[in-house]
Amino acid sequence: MRTLFFQIFFFFWLATALVLGLFELTSERPRAAQVRTAWHSMVSHALADNAFGVTHAYTERGCEGLRTYAADFQPGPRVHHFLFDEQGKEVCNQAVPANAQALAVAARHTGKLEFASTGDERFAALLQSTPGGASYVYVAELPRMPPPPLWEIAERLALAILASGLVSLLLAYYLAAPIRRLRTAAQRIEEGDLTARAGGRPRRDEVGELVRDFDRMAAQLESLIEAQGRLVRDVSHELRSPLARLSVALGLARQQSSPAAAASLDRIERETERLNQLIQRLLTLSRLEAGDELHQPEEFRFDELVKEAAADADFEARSRGGRVECKQLEPCRVTGNPELLRSAVENILRNAIHYTDPGTPVEVQLDGVRASNMSCILKVRDHGPGVPEAELANLFRPFYRLDQARERHTGGVGLGLAISERAFKLHGGSISASNAAGGGLEIRISLPALA
Repeated sequence: MRTLFFQIFFFFWLATALVLGLFELTSERPRAAQVRTAWHSMVSHALADNAFGVTHAYTERGCEGLRTYAADFQPGPRVHHFLFDEQGKEVCNQAVPANAQALAVAARHTGKLEFASTGDERFAALLQSTPGGASYVYVAELPRMPPPPLWEIAERLALAILASGLVSLLLAYYLAAPIRRLRTAAQRIEEGDLTARAGGRPRRDEVGELVRDFDRMAAQLESLIEAQGRLVRDVSHELRSPLARLSVALGLARQQSSPAAAASLDRIERETERLNQLIQRLLTLSRLEAGDELHQPEEFRFDELVKEAAADADFEARSRGGRVECKQLEPCRVTGNPELLRSAVENILRNAIHYTDPGTPVEVQLDGVRASNMSCILKVRDHGPGVPEAELANLFRPFYRLDQARERHTGGVGLGLAISERAFKLHGGSISASNAAGGGLEIRISLPALA
């Protein structure tokens, strides 16, 4: 009941079924009036014949003749006959229902065929005269009209509910289908597929307008992001040439400068190198977003790659008073670009080394392929301050910094984890961050593995 499709289907079906059920139940009343009129017309001639026969039998043979006539009347439901004289007394002293007695008085008074005013209309009375001049009132207790069998009512209701269910199903699908397409397209865009569109058959209602507006927005978003990517790539390429010339000029300046300028030239060289690294990372990120790094994938041991990257990171960490510990490295084979994956793993290890508390290790664990999960899982955990829960999903955004600072001592420019995230997604994997129990941040990477 959480989806819009089932909500529309269920409530519309319920409302339609209730309306049909109430209509079926209440429609019996006007139908009963029509049946009553037809019943009166049908039995009036038979009552006239019976009145003559009963009166003749009584005048000829008395009560015995009346009983014989009733016994020989006709097969089928038994009809009870009563005959009242001019004083309103039943001639054979039969037990007379109150309705029959009152109906006999009314028929004698009006001289017409009278039916009882009770709900079931079971009594009819008719004034009948004999050739000798006597008059009697004939009253017949008619058989009860059988009500419609319950199974017939149930069958009509079931057919009505099934028909309304089919109509409700089609209506729910018609209303919810574009919403599902919108949701699917939004999820694909969230995952990075900017070509996703809701599309579908054109509709002229408000939902169709919403789908078209969404597709126009997605197309505009794709165009803007592609333009932004091209701008970053073009600027990065254009900056490399001036930086190369700047490096050459810096070398010439060293040869021609005095020792007093050495400190300033060293500073210029460091900043130039940082600019080179930033531009290289921007170009790497642009290539990853364009999917240009997996032209010739190869099969290799991911556990050995992680082991080598951890050894290099451990060497770097020990120079800072820390260390990298491989708690478990199970065998795992993957397909892809080993250099790209190695760079992605190194980015994560360097980030953990930077943020772990002094004297605490960075822990690395690689779980191999399981029978129920054809993936290898890499976990890298530091023992640093961790990250607020609301900021975890933002760690892999380009240029995102938790403290919004850009100084080198705070951990770089915010491209390392973004590059790693693109690299793993390019290989069909995923990456996520969570705060570990006991403190620190844990990065979890999942990569499709070979059996």
